[in-house]
Amino acid sequence: MILIIGYGSFGRKVVSYVKALDRIIVIDKNPTVFESVEKLDFEYIVGDACEKETLLKAGIKEVDTVLILTNDHTTNKKIVELIRELNPTAYLIVRGISKYPDLYSGTKVDRVIYPIDCAAKEIVAEMEKSQLRKRLMDLEKVILDLKSKHGVTIDADNPKEGINNNGIISFLILMHNNPDPDSIASAMALKRILERWKVKADIGYGGRIEFDENKAMVNLLGIKLIPVEDVDINKYDGIAVVDTSSSKLLPINPDREIDILIDHHENGDLTAKYMDIRPEIGATATILLEYLNELNITPKQDLATALYYAICTDTNYFRRKTSKKDFEAAGYLQDLMDPKTLEMIENPEMDTETMEILARSILNRKIVRSSIALSYVGIIKNRGALAKAADFLLKMEGITTTYVFGISGNKIYISARTKDLRIDVGEIMRRAFGGGGHQKAAAASIDLGIFESVSDKDSLRKLVEEAIQTKILKVMGISEEERRVKS
Repeated sequence: MILIIGYGSFGRKVVSYVKALDRIIVIDKNPTVFESVEKLDFEYIVGDACEKETLLKAGIKEVDTVLILTNDHTTNKKIVELIRELNPTAYLIVRGISKYPDLYSGTKVDRVIYPIDCAAKEIVAEMEKSQLRKRLMDLEKVILDLKSKHGVTIDADNPKEGINNNGIISFLILMHNNPDPDSIASAMALKRILERWKVKADIGYGGRIEFDENKAMVNLLGIKLIPVEDVDINKYDGIAVVDTSSSKLLPINPDREIDILIDHHENGDLTAKYMDIRPEIGATATILLEYLNELNITPKQDLATALYYAICTDTNYFRRKTSKKDFEAAGYLQDLMDPKTLEMIENPEMDTETMEILARSILNRKIVRSSIALSYVGIIKNRGALAKAADFLLKMEGITTTYVFGISGNKIYISARTKDLRIDVGEIMRRAFGGGGHQKAAAASIDLGIFESVSDKDSLRKLVEEAIQTKILKVMGISEEERRVKS
């Protein structure tokens, strides 16, 4: 049972919303507030809630929830004290009054609400919806302009004569090199949106699908991706880029303007006709899910699973740069995604090379300051195993920061991890090797350079190990004496 005290303009609004939840009783000392309502479909008592008899008449001892909504601060304080005497276990929601911020100090209330703040939050939410609606209108305009340019009428079901008589234009959606779950899921979502607008889209990638989890995601969800070496960019009417705004990370450099750019990373150098870059968001997948919801597109199970996994991984399971919108998106997707498929993606079988690299990372580790582990794992094929090894070493007792590096082709690849809040491995990778990432996880790659001519494996190991370790520790500000690492 719910007891509401105060039936003014605010109280009436609350009653209209909560009366469907449970039996309610309303108390107000002014009888005219009830007379002015044509039809009362709830119980009410005319009386002063500051008096014990009135509360007992309302059944205060059996009430589960109490809302005190009068705008008189003295009255509210008295009612709180009296209710706590009569029903100590009731959930008590009280109206806050801005002039008296400490009004309820010393009393046991469960929640204080401020009507003006509630209204302001509602207005902000509506403004956000308006901004999102405007973004989608701008995005659709890019599509409509391209259709017009290529001879497709706005009504794609009834195309006129033109260059493209089938009423469909095509897009290439590009992800960053070696795409991660966020870029893959975001590309899938954008493709679904473009299909709604009668646009054919392919998803292109450069580098490799690294990490066993990423391979499992692509295979289990049946995601169709095209290597950029098999792509003729000139056959597409439009170009979209997701989850990166840096030209350095693109697999190919389009020789024309990008049409669509959606990302959550900052400091990129790319521009586009339509841009939505929001660094405050934890995953690009969250932005694309907003688009889907606004367009009333419910993600099917495969897309929902991809988006959910993308948000989890890019926020490190909500432990890294996670916004309220990321939490809300994940909560929404939980009911749509396939938990069994997700479990198989998160726990794929480990290949032999990855296991060998994990073993080498342990055997070859060097420890500095008792908490920093550096390990050279030699020549590798699976670059994704470096990150697994960096994570693995981080589980060792006393270790708070790890750097694992190896050679693949003509490059040296480095993966870094930390759980030390004083260290930003993303910044260290950027300053040391021009790489990047987050505070807790980062990576970099550099050309093998003059080391490429060294044929002796032992000599190569010593040269690479010394060069990489020295550079990392120097950027970290560790003295030369401390750099004399120990196993």
